[in-house]
Amino acid sequence: MSGITTAEMYRISVAGTLNELSPTLELAARLSAIHITDYEGKDLGIGTPYDVADDISHRLAAMRSCISHLHSTADKEVIENKTMRDSLENSLPGLIDTAIDDIKRLDEVNTQLEQLEERIEILQVLSPLGLNLELLSGFKSLSVNLGTTPFLSQCVADLDGLSDDLMVFSSHGKGKSGVLAIYCENSAAEAVERLLTQHDFESITPPDGEGSPAMMLQDIDSEVGGLKSEAENLHASLETWNDANGGLLVGGIEVLERDFEIQTAPVRVAVSEHAFIMEGWVISERAEETVAALSKVATFAESSPFEMPRGRGHHFTGEEVELPPIAFQNFNAAKPFELLTDAVGRPKYGRIDPTTFMFITYPIFFGLMLGDIAYGIAIVAIAWWLSKKFVRNELVIQASGLLFYIGFSTIVFGYIFGEFAGFEYLPHGVCDIEGIVGVAQCEAAHGHYHWEAAAHAPGWVTWMTALYPNGGEIQWMWEGMFGLNLAYPFHRVSTHINDLIILSIYLGILHLALGMILGFREVNREHGIVAAMFEKGSWLLVLGGGFFFVYSFIVSPKHSDADYLALLDMFATVGLIVLGIGVFMVVIMLWKYEGIPLPIAIGLGPLESLQILSNTISYVRIFAVGIVGVKIAETGNEMLYVPMAHTLADFSHAGAMDLILIPVLLIGWLGVQVFALVLGMFSPNVQAARLHFVEWMGKFYETGGVPFVPFGKKLVNVEAD
Repeated sequence: MSGITTAEMYRISVAGTLNELSPTLELAARLSAIHITDYEGKDLGIGTPYDVADDISHRLAAMRSCISHLHSTADKEVIENKTMRDSLENSLPGLIDTAIDDIKRLDEVNTQLEQLEERIEILQVLSPLGLNLELLSGFKSLSVNLGTTPFLSQCVADLDGLSDDLMVFSSHGKGKSGVLAIYCENSAAEAVERLLTQHDFESITPPDGEGSPAMMLQDIDSEVGGLKSEAENLHASLETWNDANGGLLVGGIEVLERDFEIQTAPVRVAVSEHAFIMEGWVISERAEETVAALSKVATFAESSPFEMPRGRGHHFTGEEVELPPIAFQNFNAAKPFELLTDAVGRPKYGRIDPTTFMFITYPIFFGLMLGDIAYGIAIVAIAWWLSKKFVRNELVIQASGLLFYIGFSTIVFGYIFGEFAGFEYLPHGVCDIEGIVGVAQCEAAHGHYHWEAAAHAPGWVTWMTALYPNGGEIQWMWEGMFGLNLAYPFHRVSTHINDLIILSIYLGILHLALGMILGFREVNREHGIVAAMFEKGSWLLVLGGGFFFVYSFIVSPKHSDADYLALLDMFATVGLIVLGIGVFMVVIMLWKYEGIPLPIAIGLGPLESLQILSNTISYVRIFAVGIVGVKIAETGNEMLYVPMAHTLADFSHAGAMDLILIPVLLIGWLGVQVFALVLGMFSPNVQAARLHFVEWMGKFYETGGVPFVPFGKKLVNVEAD
């Protein structure tokens, strides 16, 4: 297969006697090349896990429990496989038992402390009453109401007025809230409860025990002290254990998980009384090697290439075919962008893998939106830190690679835009002839270019003008077709703001056209050229014809040159004809290929065609998100940094309030920069992802592929066997 599709797969079959199954699985795990297909047939049975699987499962449960409490991390160095195996067989089980005993005891201590804290809280509330605990409950002829009220004084007064037969004990003082103990005959209990309800009385259940709450608090304080001391010792012991054995724990879990996968693998294999059959998939490049290796331990091993049947989808009426799993085959530089493809879902087998295309377009879109040297450097720094911190975490390494690419793109476009931390640091040129942009264009019109220094840009930023020819006093312009103008430098928030809008739209048109061309290739490959013409070619005609017609319609009123107007008229005529043909083909596509009744398709076709306009306009977000981000940082600079810089520049004349505001302004400015960076990492990523996932991939991409997962867990923190 080509580099823009997923890896070609071979179907592999391995068979042999039951005695050969164990060494076959061991070797297959070491090869880590076969995606095993679980047997679900009825003609044969399935195997049973080996006896050792239960022991491994129990050990894994204990080790996972241990690591969940200790949060152990892997050693910096990869552990030798022999060392890890020796540890698993000898010292590590006892060490884990010790750690688990300490963890269990620590849990018990923490539970006791929580219970004592609750008891202390209640006793502290009850202590002001001066009553022993045994006097707060257990009476047959009396009802006792024990609790708190936020209206203590009023409640006591109302109770005194309710009856002379009540005994009321309350906390000392005349505060608004407090604790009450009310004793009354059982016949008066209902009236007392009604009155207490009116004062938001909350009942308290007295704790078990006898004696004074104050004395009990002293005893509990002593007990709490002992438990806290024991908890501290247990924490210290577990930390010491983790420092010494945490790496072995992580590595041991990794090895045992791999062993467990092997020992339970027979349930995925078809077996008879004396033999087994294992089937799966292998990447074409490893098929010969894998078959040769397995042939040494199994009676039979064979692989054959998978051939994709034509005429699938809504044109296919035959039996459903089991498709191979999906393995990427992108070159190393593009691998970080596999994260984006996986976020949508892997493509079906034989279809285009968009990863390589996103390797090019995604950083461009992101860089155009953020485009700031400072923020780009920050993103690259974050990517570097992640790659060093999580050196053996494949997912994080991929993410750091993605961050590096978009960070580098942000630096490049920041250089082109002349922006650093929201400051525009390049001088701006103005031609004395209105409407002329660019030094060469101004001189050709016999005008003169005037240069103005960047406003508010500090010296620690403006030094970067030295990185440009002539100290940044340049303005190279390229006037392209259809009103597309590119410049170096490209002042996106001032001189070239309209050019950025046009550039965003044209990028969208090219991006959509690429998606449609890829879709054309997919449909042609599976269903033939006729289906491709109607299903994808129709949309290309709508896009192309619509562009020429709309361009002519918008531009014609602005021109008076007769020859150019004639060209625009031709664009309009040809564009309208092509657009009409495209809409007609959309109608036929809806009728013939989507099964929509012709009268409905005739009305729906033009409406469906309008989605191309919506798709194209959506790319204006490249311009909009970028401008909003710049303005946020720029506003922070003008409101916070500029006043602070002015005060520092004229420090001798600064007043007391000016000096007080310096740290406030500095912290505020740094806060705005951090916010702009976080927003800059989040918003452009969301928008770039949307343009790719929704607008572009919708034109050709079909998910549904199952990831290729080779049998045999990959060892990361332990050397392979």
